[in-house]
Amino acid sequence: MSQVQIKIQQFNGEPLIDVRGQWGSSALGQLIKAFQKCVEKTKDALFLRMTELDYLDSAALGVIMFHMNELSKRKARLVLLAPSPEMLDILRTASLDKVLEIR
Repeated sequence: MSQVQIKIQQFNGEPLIDVRGQWGSSALGQLIKAFQKCVEKTKDALFLRMTELDYLDSAALGVIMFHMNELSKRKARLVLLAPSPEMLDILRTASLDKVLEIR
């Protein structure tokens, strides 16, 4: 069972979703709700902080890509902030570092 903590904050006047813990299938519902709430408020960029994220599965990657595409339709972008080394390895293995903005 996945344990995840989600906080919605502001970063440079834009929405920021701070995700901590383990992002697995059982946490998808609450994460999708957080994304939906934030996409509506995004003007230029939606930030996803992954600094304290220990785990994410393929379903979570699908949620990230879906919302990246939704933001793109609105001429906005999804920015991943400070992913942990483990998360950066996962993103690179899936070649998502080539399509996602990572800071």
